[in-house]
Amino acid sequence: MSWQYKVVKVPVSGTFKPDVKVEAVEAALHPLGAAGWELVSSIGVQTGNGATIEIVLTLKRAGGGARPVSDGPPPLP
Repeated sequence: MSWQYKVVKVPVSGTFKPDVKVEAVEAALHPLGAAGWELVSSIGVQTGNGATIEIVLTLKRAGGGARPVSDGPPPLP
């Protein structure tokens, strides 16, 4: 089985105390879930002083079919 992947960034507000808007995360995830995407990972991105500035969500869903394996992963943008 092959997979498709999607990465979604959710901003976090608050300078000294990170404030995650749960409603914003749910609003991003509900339509993706309805489209077949499954959340597989979430990572908090921090600044040099440790303040969380965004959450990166990684999702996957079943892909269209097997693809040949290349010599390595594609370069990141």
